[in-house]
Amino acid sequence: MRTSPMARLVVMGGLLLAMLIPLQMIHSVVSERTTRRDAALQEIGSTWGGFQTIGGPVLTVPYRSTWTEQNGTMKQTQVRASFLPETLDVAATLEPLVLQRGLFNVVVYRAHLTVKGSFLRPDMTAMRPGPSQTLWDDATISVGIADPRGISKRLLLSWMNREIPLEPGADDVAIFGSGVHARASGLGAVGERAAVPFALDIDVNGSRDLRLLPTGSQTSLQITSTWPHPSFIGAPLPTSRETGTNGFTARWTVPYFSRGYPPQWTGHAVDRAQMKAQADASSFGVSLLQPVDIYQQAERAVKYAVLFIVMTFVVFFLFEIGRSRLLHPIQYSFVGFAMCVFYLLLVSLSEHLGFDVAYVSASVATTALIALYSVRLLGGRLEAISMGAGLVGLYSFLYLLLRLEDYALLAGSIGLFTMLALLMFATRGVDWYELRIGEQE
Repeated sequence: MRTSPMARLVVMGGLLLAMLIPLQMIHSVVSERTTRRDAALQEIGSTWGGFQTIGGPVLTVPYRSTWTEQNGTMKQTQVRASFLPETLDVAATLEPLVLQRGLFNVVVYRAHLTVKGSFLRPDMTAMRPGPSQTLWDDATISVGIADPRGISKRLLLSWMNREIPLEPGADDVAIFGSGVHARASGLGAVGERAAVPFALDIDVNGSRDLRLLPTGSQTSLQITSTWPHPSFIGAPLPTSRETGTNGFTARWTVPYFSRGYPPQWTGHAVDRAQMKAQADASSFGVSLLQPVDIYQQAERAVKYAVLFIVMTFVVFFLFEIGRSRLLHPIQYSFVGFAMCVFYLLLVSLSEHLGFDVAYVSASVATTALIALYSVRLLGGRLEAISMGAGLVGLYSFLYLLLRLEDYALLAGSIGLFTMLALLMFATRGVDWYELRIGEQE
């Protein structure tokens, strides 16, 4: 049985299954490092500023509603009506920074946002229940900021020809839960359905993501930054964009029907959780991504590990057939473990040297180790050089797959088909019934 090719293929299959154990352990290491990286992001975000979503402004006007019950008793309640702006125009400039926490680099930013727009003086007769008295002087404007700890400068709202300081805390307006607010008195002196302009400059620190809620009946957003690797998130995508090595500029124009919440509502008549979910779903913006996420690349590389070990075992098996060599399963195991250690080297070196240098170092070390081991294993330097050349081809192919993110499946399918075709061609003349490995013809 030791010279039977079928028996040896069964043993190789068992060894391959055994290799899944160290590969799963290596995958766990990659996942653990990714978790630590995410924890570093949250830790920096807790002091610098987390993911930021800017919402509003939302105008809230309280009013009293009076009615008479059947027994003649007069009742009165106070209702808060919320209104979204007619137009909203936001221009944002992001200054990216890379902060380091231990071994991990985290992308953060300083954002300067210029917010302009206008409200229409609310038509209170459309409210239900109907108002008996509108408290115009108690009206407020709320601006949502997901992480107010990131606010780096005092905020002043330009409202009806005066500057009003914004105070911490946002009114309960359903579409966001944190932010700032200001008293917006003076609406009582404005004509019916007149446009009331507003303006606000926001300086805020955040981590990676910046989003905006499309609260205007017509919302426009422009984001400019020197970061060359943006990822546009949410819906819709930008109507226009320019990206390059010097940064990017993206522009959005969003009509009101792209969101799931109405332009006005009263506090007691809405499902707050549902409106918050709809608002979150409508947010859009940009994420400042790292150009190469070493843990994502390493995780993708590990997914190809089984295929690469199989191909290497097959090459050794072909040497057994062609050179009448008989390799012990332990020797196959050593080669398999060496290829598993490649991925561990890749992750550990990437944290210090960068992914490209780490990949070259780990692949060269693994290839050299297996090639030197093959000198005695395969009975000659020429065979060992051939083995090393094959491994160079495999690791070059893997690097190509990791770089061709959008075309990785296509390139992988073509590469696998080519390898299978070469294997079939190389073994087309083998008589598997009569073949005895390790025996001379």
